[in-house]
Amino acid sequence: MSLAPLVTAALAAAPLAPAERVSHAYEQHLAGPPDRVLPLLTPLGERAWASDWEPQMRWEPADGRVGTLFVTAHEGQPDTVWMLDTWEPAQGHVHYVHVTPGSDVTEIDIRLRPDGEARTIATVRYTWTALGPPGVKLVKGKTPEACDRAMRHWEAALNHFLTTGRKLPPGH
Repeated sequence: MSLAPLVTAALAAAPLAPAERVSHAYEQHLAGPPDRVLPLLTPLGERAWASDWEPQMRWEPADGRVGTLFVTAHEGQPDTVWMLDTWEPAQGHVHYVHVTPGSDVTEIDIRLRPDGEARTIATVRYTWTALGPPGVKLVKGKTPEACDRAMRHWEAALNHFLTTGRKLPPGH
């Protein structure tokens, strides 16, 4: 499945102006091997460990991977449309694109590599591109410090699940 229709629709709704764009990468150290971590990076797998993650599945291919479309809702904002566009388990590579109309296009590129027999290093790169004023505000807020905080929380939530089988309690 091609990303072209999703991105074309998003850009058609965007005002003509120079793009605001930022990209940050973070290296997570995870308490499980890549073959255990990878299934937790699917839309439904993330539900097991991520607080307030409730994707609304719209379409899923027979293999349940590339081309999967889902939506996440955010109070007071348009729904965000997500597409899983790369799923390469042998390479430990996952890539998502999501679009919030009038706001932004976000890419999430995740690359896993073993760290010994029972651990994983995940390199997570987020790239945000503004489509309108809400997206410009979002992009400007994606400082290195803010991104590191968010990635540390994601890392803690994943590690808590990998070691206990439960979600991280609220407030942690």
